Amino acid sequence: MMKNKKITNYPSHHKLYTLIPDLKLYEFYSEEKLKTLSGHNMPFMVWPDRTPCLIANLYVLELRKRPGRRGDGPSRFGTKGGSFGEYATKISHLIRFCYYNRLNFIQLSNEDFYEFMDGLRSEINLKTGDRKRTERTLSSIGRRCLHFLSYVGRLHQQDNFVGIDGTIEIQIIDTVQYRNGRAFRRSSVHHGSFHVPSAAKTRKPITEANVERLRDAVDQMPTSAFIRERRQLMISIYEETGGRRSEINDLTIDNVMTALAADIPELRIKTLKNGVIETRMIPISPMLIEQMVKFIRIHRITIIEKLPSDHGYLFIAERGGHQLANDTLTSEFSDIRRFAGIEEQACGHMFRHAFCTHIAAYLIAEVQATSPDSFRQTLMTNKMIAERAKKLSGHSDLESFLGYVDAAFRQVSKFSQIIKNARSQQVYMEYERRRKHLIRRLAERVISVEQYIEEEDSLTNARDLSLEKAQLSKDE
Repeated sequence: MMKNKKITNYPSHHKLYTLIPDLKLYEFYSEEKLKTLSGHNMPFMVWPDRTPCLIANLYVLELRKRPGRRGDGPSRFGTKGGSFGEYATKISHLIRFCYYNRLNFIQLSNEDFYEFMDGLRSEINLKTGDRKRTERTLSSIGRRCLHFLSYVGRLHQQDNFVGIDGTIEIQIIDTVQYRNGRAFRRSSVHHGSFHVPSAAKTRKPITEANVERLRDAVDQMPTSAFIRERRQLMISIYEETGGRRSEINDLTIDNVMTALAADIPELRIKTLKNGVIETRMIPISPMLIEQMVKFIRIHRITIIEKLPSDHGYLFIAERGGHQLANDTLTSEFSDIRRFAGIEEQACGHMFRHAFCTHIAAYLIAEVQATSPDSFRQTLMTNKMIAERAKKLSGHSDLESFLGYVDAAFRQVSKFSQIIKNARSQQVYMEYERRRKHLIRRLAERVISVEQYIEEEDSLTNARDLSLEKAQLSKDE
């Protein structure tokens, strides 16, 4: 008897989870004291009809018990819930499949899982006509769903529900990978429905031409002076810090004022990767410090003075004065890119790729490496240089940073000779970028001649101060 084909075409636009703020979980009761755990920002899972999905929520609680890097389980940072939100999104696909096919999770067969994966694979992006997901993304979703179904099996006392020769049959694939120059063996779960993944996306930095087009678009868009200056500052901070959007959006007035008071300005950036809050210090130009202070004292203050108190965040909404949502930074770039008529991708994260490429070029010039391979060897053998690379770029391991070496060498090779003072070169590059933009603003009558003279004088003074400090740093 032929088995009925499963339904794979069903509504999928509604989220099947809600993040719960300020949630407290009971852990145990001992000696008349109740021990609780923080469940802040954990997802609450539902079926497509909005009724609670009990077994998925039990799985979420099980994940919370995992030790994590600091005993706090997977990360729950940000408006999307960090790693927890990512896991909830992935198993939501399986929840929909089971709901519309009227299946309990424990009823799934190996053939059902094949049909589930093939259904995801067949989905098309209506805007582009391309497949909605790459094979790499599909395998990632599939592995998380297998992890969830393994929990379902244990809950029903069917330990081999997902396993080798199990009801849902998997294989364990061993591969050799490299981290910080050392080889290690890694095992991963494979199912027959997983295809060979497409090549990983290349780290494509934003081009200088597109940065100029974005800045010009900001000046030409019909917005208030506050929005215009906030957007210009946003681009500048992305350029100089290479921060992730949540890291940039968490910058405070205290961060700026601390950098302003320092002899060599550095901006303290929170790193929110791998579920751990850490900080790194990023050297920035006095030109950026001046732009931030100007925004705070001239534009931001007009919004904040209408509020009962100042929450201290740098990037705020024009209406209401609250801190911007992380997604707003993404939508800002989308709006600017469309107005600028840029057809290719031009988003905030591409500034990070450009920044990391620049950091690699900076270090290449400093150690006077003669080839990409020689620089990689330096990173592998010189612990001090490797730690600086990771600290400046915000990478948790060296392997991720190595992906920028080839592009960085192409950047360094543009110069006719090896850079003698990499910091001075960085200052000149930043000065020229800002000077050209200032001239364009004058030509397009965004600013007056008087404003141009004042800002050009200020820019030149900031450049000279930066060069002086770079020379002092070199002499030390």
